[in-house]
Amino acid sequence: MTIKKREFKEKKIQKSFVFTCVLHFLVYSLILLVLYLGISTYIQYRLTTAFPTINDVLVYEDALESDDFSKVSLKLPRVSGFIVFDNDGRTVFSSDRDLSENIHADNVEVISSFAGAYYSVYEKTDINGDPCYYISLTTQDDSTNMLRIIGSCTLDTDLNILSGDLFPERTALSQQEFEMLQGIYSHNMSIEKYEYTNGNKEYRVLVFVAPQMTAQAYDKVMNRTNGLWFMAILVIGLVILLEAFLFTRKIRRSIRPLNQAITGYAQNAVFEVDRQAIPREFQPMADNFSHLLDQLAEVQKEKDEIYRERQRMITDISHDLKTPLTVIQGYAKAFMEDMIPEDKKEKYLTAIYNRSVLATQLIDTLFEYMRMEHPGYRPDLEKMDLSKFITEILAEKYSEIESSHFQMEVDIQASKIPFKGDKKLLRRLMENLLGNALKYNPEGTTIYVRLEVKNTEAILTVADNGAGIPQDIAGQVFAPFITGSTARTSGDGTGLGLAIVRQITELHSGKISLVLPPQKPYATQFVMHFPISGS
Repeated sequence: MTIKKREFKEKKIQKSFVFTCVLHFLVYSLILLVLYLGISTYIQYRLTTAFPTINDVLVYEDALESDDFSKVSLKLPRVSGFIVFDNDGRTVFSSDRDLSENIHADNVEVISSFAGAYYSVYEKTDINGDPCYYISLTTQDDSTNMLRIIGSCTLDTDLNILSGDLFPERTALSQQEFEMLQGIYSHNMSIEKYEYTNGNKEYRVLVFVAPQMTAQAYDKVMNRTNGLWFMAILVIGLVILLEAFLFTRKIRRSIRPLNQAITGYAQNAVFEVDRQAIPREFQPMADNFSHLLDQLAEVQKEKDEIYRERQRMITDISHDLKTPLTVIQGYAKAFMEDMIPEDKKEKYLTAIYNRSVLATQLIDTLFEYMRMEHPGYRPDLEKMDLSKFITEILAEKYSEIESSHFQMEVDIQASKIPFKGDKKLLRRLMENLLGNALKYNPEGTTIYVRLEVKNTEAILTVADNGAGIPQDIAGQVFAPFITGSTARTSGDGTGLGLAIVRQITELHSGKISLVLPPQKPYATQFVMHFPISGS
């Protein structure tokens, strides 16, 4: 009975943990949803009511037909207003005292209609070169949907009517009427009219005034409404703190055995955890952590192998340097002791020079690789035409290739390929690849170079139909410190030639691969993908 009771408690604890997490998540999500919907709804309301239009009045068609204007006025935002005149010019209703004092029936004529004719005002000069205003009244033909000017007139700068068939009973317009022509009631308010008949077939004209939607006015409204998001962030922060406190208290008790196992691993490198003592939700975590530790052990093993490989490389470099330096030392000593016959001095000097060049090349190759491997290294990028640059390199190398009894086939896109690259590094890349092909293939081999653009990439292919690369080393051909001719690397035995090629490619945000198996007729095929400028 005791054992069963214990198992029941363990299952209950596990279930309680899951239930608590789900409950917290649901409550948290519900709070966020309610907050989001509330803020969004209010912001939407503020935006729609901040800049009302005459359409907001016309939705109350029944109230307009029954002259129940008070109902319409109560529904509209306070920032807008309207005044209604009858056929005799009497004021039927005004939502605001200011409107009844500033808008009269005589003004209706100069106000553009919402669904009918509208005024347009243009600044121009008359035949004498004096500035004036040209006003047109435009409507849309219902049958043809074409705009048609039904009246026009010309005003001078004092708003006197000079000519035209508009406003035949007026000789001039007031400044207020001129602004109304342009749809302006005040500096930040617009005005328009709507003509209709009510349910009793009586003529009505409704003049609507509302704020103009300008960038400044819109920003002002948005600044006010965005303040609500700041309050929402504070509330969300409080909810997050509450959730963090509750989860922390719950999780600490649940993962204590797992934490103890991790601490034990730090002390004795042994990871042991009682699976029955942790909730089932954390059991996969324990398994994954155990697997991760195994992977870390493998990584450490590989790291140690790389270290040993570096040490071997240093030993090889030291050996390779020792040989030419020994020759230089011996010949130099012979010169110092005047043991060199006169007729052999030139030969010995040449040998000393050649050995010094070899030693310098070995050191330069190693230094170049280590320099590019440093995280702080940056290539000297400059704008260039990649097509032209590669062509120039191949032209320089052509005589060397031909004298080595090799052939070369080139397929380079003729059009310009904009590219940002380090010319010195790109030249080294091509020299390494071409040098490998010349060094490790028999005479008569054909070297292929192809450069093309696909989508946003420049694709450079360097291949040959020579001896090929053995399968056993093809997978590690770009790894550093591989020596021996079978690796097809340059660098005079340092094993860094293709490693440097890979580094140069990656420094230009590119990728390089050895195509396996190579496409016919190639035996060896290297393909590099570079992003071109502007992609």
